[in-house]
Amino acid sequence: MSILSGKDGEILYDPTGAGGASLVALVSMNKWKASFKTDKINVTCFGDLNKVYVPGMKDISGTLSGFYNKADKTLFEAADAITPGVLKLVPHTSENTDFWSGPAYLDADIDTSVEGAPAVSGNFMAAGSWTMAP
Repeated sequence: MSILSGKDGEILYDPTGAGGASLVALVSMNKWKASFKTDKINVTCFGDLNKVYVPGMKDISGTLSGFYNKADKTLFEAADAITPGVLKLVPHTSENTDFWSGPAYLDADIDTSVEGAPAVSGNFMAAGSWTMAP
């Protein structure tokens, strides 16, 4: 069993949509969450003893968050983009062969308080097919 801390996770992004070597880390991020839910279509018929479902389309989306860093405005630039970039989510960089990636649209928020560092967050939604590696 190989369970590792999430402290070495990573969020990579390429605004060009090319991916690969063009991916760069979003700086000052400390959390991401992805959802890979699949729609369930109700196909219940007369005479069935319970509801019956078949899988539909997968809906890939999620959230990411961290702290505002004026040296990196990538999240806000991604939120303004009219074309999707490539997002790569890595749970732990020492095992960076495990990741999810694909084209995505991003949204961005900033939350500033007198009692803390300015925080940034965003949502992402799949803009094409995603893969899970390995």
